[in-house]
Amino acid sequence: MALLILLTGPLLLFNPWYVSVEQARNDVPAALGTTQTAVDGVTSAMLCDLWLGCDDFGEGLSGGPPVLTDAERSHMRDVAHLLRLLLVVWASAATVALAALLLLRRDRRAVGGALAASGAVVGTLAVVLAAIFAVAFDQAFLAFHEVFFPQGNFLFGPDSNLLRLFPEGFWFDAALTAGIAIILSALAAILVGWRLWRGTRGGVAAR
Repeated sequence: MALLILLTGPLLLFNPWYVSVEQARNDVPAALGTTQTAVDGVTSAMLCDLWLGCDDFGEGLSGGPPVLTDAERSHMRDVAHLLRLLLVVWASAATVALAALLLLRRDRRAVGGALAASGAVVGTLAVVLAAIFAVAFDQAFLAFHEVFFPQGNFLFGPDSNLLRLFPEGFWFDAALTAGIAIILSALAAILVGWRLWRGTRGGVAAR
């Protein structure tokens, strides 16, 4: 349950609608000297690459040459590997959680306790991380990359199209949105868990 609460919200952000809104908000088309439609076309294809390996990040603006360099494409392949790994973790956690809920369907107190505990742990962690990112975003973002991409191929110069497509403001907003999603999910789990646990006080399970 903790893994589901932690991963569901952030993984859902990797969709073309959210990315398009954030790119428009951060003036990505102007930075690339193109239109929002052209940017949407490239980023939608890249999202397909991230999840399905569609075209190895070789997309170009309006049918032009690849917008990313070989080094940038190498980093994006590493991002894709991480995302797919997290998706496998999420699916495994969902399978285990569903099996556990079926086994414990008559013991609502145990289910409620598990939900509340998972929500409390993940919610507390999310609040702490949110505070760190709020006061030291650059350092926290760099530390994140050093942990998950130890190969070190994530540093690019100011002329990088990858940084123009996904600028710092984009990632700040995404981190904030992901944190809010995790905290809201944790609060929902705590509320549902508390209600289930409270409804079975005295050791008598509701049938």
